[in-house]
Amino acid sequence: MYIRRLFVRSGMIMVVLLVNVIAFCIEAAGGSEILQFGNDKLMLDLRQTDWEYLDKDPQWTNKVAGFGRSAADMKRDAESAKSEYETVSKAEGWKPIRVGYRWEKMGHPELNDKVTWLRLKFNIPAALKGYQMGFFCTAVDDAADFFINGVHLGRKMYVWGARVPEPVNIDLTSQIRFGADNLLMVRINDSAQARGGGVLGRVFLYRTFPYIRTGRGGIALHDEITGPFSVVLHLGDALLARGQQVAFASGELRAIEVPPYILRDDELILVFPAEIAAKAAGSHRVQLDEVCPTRDERPLSVRCDKLPARVEQFELLTIPIELAGTYDNSFDPRQINIQAVLETPSGRTEKVATFFWQDFTSVAIGDDEEILLPKKCNPWRLYYRPREVGVHKFHVLAQDKTGVCRTPDQKFEVTDSRRKGFLHVSKNDPRFFEFDNGESYFGIGPSGWFRDANYIFGGNPRHISTRKLDEYYRRKAEAGSNYDYCLAEFFGRLYTKGGYIDQHVAWKCEHRLRILEELGIYWVTCYDDLCRSTCYGLDTLPYSEAQGGPCRSIAELYVNERALEMQRDHLRYFVARMSDSPALLVWAIGDEGQAGSAFSRLMVRSWIKELQNYVKTIDVYQHPHIMCEGPRSIAEGGDAIIIPDWYFHKDVDAVTLSLELDQKYGQFNCPLINPEGGMVEWTKPADAYGPKRALYYLTGERWTFSEAISFHNHLWISLFLKNAVGGTEWMGAFIVQRNQMCHATAIRNYLAGESLTRSHWEMASPVISHADLRGFCLQSEGKSLVWVQNRFYTWLEAGHQGKAPPKITDARVTIPVKKDGNYRIELWDTRSGSVIKTSTARSTDKTVSYALPSIDKDVAMKVILVDQAG
Repeated sequence: MYIRRLFVRSGMIMVVLLVNVIAFCIEAAGGSEILQFGNDKLMLDLRQTDWEYLDKDPQWTNKVAGFGRSAADMKRDAESAKSEYETVSKAEGWKPIRVGYRWEKMGHPELNDKVTWLRLKFNIPAALKGYQMGFFCTAVDDAADFFINGVHLGRKMYVWGARVPEPVNIDLTSQIRFGADNLLMVRINDSAQARGGGVLGRVFLYRTFPYIRTGRGGIALHDEITGPFSVVLHLGDALLARGQQVAFASGELRAIEVPPYILRDDELILVFPAEIAAKAAGSHRVQLDEVCPTRDERPLSVRCDKLPARVEQFELLTIPIELAGTYDNSFDPRQINIQAVLETPSGRTEKVATFFWQDFTSVAIGDDEEILLPKKCNPWRLYYRPREVGVHKFHVLAQDKTGVCRTPDQKFEVTDSRRKGFLHVSKNDPRFFEFDNGESYFGIGPSGWFRDANYIFGGNPRHISTRKLDEYYRRKAEAGSNYDYCLAEFFGRLYTKGGYIDQHVAWKCEHRLRILEELGIYWVTCYDDLCRSTCYGLDTLPYSEAQGGPCRSIAELYVNERALEMQRDHLRYFVARMSDSPALLVWAIGDEGQAGSAFSRLMVRSWIKELQNYVKTIDVYQHPHIMCEGPRSIAEGGDAIIIPDWYFHKDVDAVTLSLELDQKYGQFNCPLINPEGGMVEWTKPADAYGPKRALYYLTGERWTFSEAISFHNHLWISLFLKNAVGGTEWMGAFIVQRNQMCHATAIRNYLAGESLTRSHWEMASPVISHADLRGFCLQSEGKSLVWVQNRFYTWLEAGHQGKAPPKITDARVTIPVKKDGNYRIELWDTRSGSVIKTSTARSTDKTVSYALPSIDKDVAMKVILVDQAG
């Protein structure tokens, strides 16, 4: 009895002490103003209030790291976070700071590579007890630990360069002190040096009535809560509606049927009393009546409305399909399968799959964000783009679990057009691509995904707006860029739990492709469904047992037949919706490394080959393929090579690296694509620019050169080494923002009117009288193209070190030509893309000699035969 009483008393003393410690920590949080969460608030925007911060140096085994730390380092750091809390919470010297962007943009570059503790005091009224309270932000860089009133609630880590799988969403309810002050502390560890740290994007405290989601997308509230209720969506910007109705009874919310991508957990689904929500929520509406249902219970039938009698060659034909059937998931081809079977004028039989889609209206939110609101549409679409002139015949087949049916035969006539058609490897010169009309293609960068100031990559589609993307691509195209390399799932995960295709992601992906098509930009389409996802663990993937899939290990993703079937379903949808576009330059499946390679590299190679071959069987347009990276692509039946040696280092510039790569890969007579060429992978030493940092220029945020030197040099050397594309560094957004697209314009102008495939161009070596100039030449019958470059015009010397290259004067170049005769020599400015001087010369022994102007950077030339020697 004594022991029991002692234990009870001890427990009471411990509780009192704990309360006192929490109270002390809150009191010790300085004199900062306490944020009030009013009874009329749905959420509080924490970007608009002053937090406080303390910073400290992290304890790493290795002080320099690029994209991330070792698992052992991060485990030790997680343990340190908890042990540091008590000391930090009592420390003095806290300073004000705002959040929402990376440290540099917030005016605190000194916080990069450090551990930064943030704290915020807030008060929750007692009247809100019964609500679930939470903290939300779009992402953190790189790792964050969350404490409320002294209790550690969790840790969140992001791998930058991999897609953002989900936002930070921390349930605070269990530790909130209703009717009193609370202390939120967040420990941010900027562990990877490639990008600056911070609390990114939208940052909120929020409340909601507790609920659970039903199996068909409804919202089930606790029975004791009375309504009416409103559902606030898209981070407070929209209300759920049915017509004019925005207030619902609990039974109505429970009975809602919507696909999982409509309400978007990654933008918070919040339930409130209707009266409060009506006053505080945004004006936009997610209309249930506009949502296309993904299940049907009607008898099977299919109808194809009449097509236009004539369409042009390479014109997109949208075949109108009306369908009824019995299925639970419209994205599962085993439940519902609709295909058109066509006979072309040459007698070829082609089969094209229909796909399910949801249309949206895009709505700008501020300068950088966007939400998509459902828009009523026919949910079944079938795209076809004819390549042959003449009469095409077709009908549509539909199958569900009850049987199969078809439409009557129809036909349409295809007439000639001026469209270029699709790209394929040139038969005249396999180092280049050319269009169906015979026009040659040289890919002009830059490359890379557009990113906002926070570099939100592959996460919620809200954070890359179509408005911003359209503007970015239009600026690229107007300047002469015609190339892009980007991951298929730039906007987030396309294939999700239960085999659903996220229609927000699909809509934005197709929108981008159609804009590229309109602008004449061609896309290396990289499918990376597994590569950039497994870093967050198997359970984050729809193929895992945790999400209802078949896989219990990473290795099973590559061999389990049901997992492979799911991946084929993903590809089938993408091909059905995107493959008709001529803007699709090549299929590239198997980006970079795969997690499964640790188990078996041969298994992964086989997996890549099988998926590529599957796409080949269903892609009637027969876009070129790249299998793996490097020469293995050709060995496995690919059409081109992605060069894996993307980046160059301190002692290597774009020209030198390209020459080395030509020695390595030039023997393969196929298109060579360096998808991220011209990038610097370099650990900057401690210097006037700051402390030692890994990958200093790789991400672009710190790029302060007077001009895009590597972009410029990579464009020109790629042309003269007969690479298929050039200037492909993936800092495209920074190149556009800094008005450096003149380099793309110049090479576009230089190539205007030139065919790289009708004429056969051979690489040759001009002779230059000065050792500090290097020259390159392409020669054909009657013409030689020449580029002469100053060796000192490089990213390190002229760029980072800011040294002006020495002007080289009184040099001559001897240019090889195919035939002797009289030549016109055009001297080209490689920045304006214009002829700055024209002269004439007569060749001797199939060479033309020319006195070069003074050169501090580079010049280009065209040597054109006027009349051949008799």
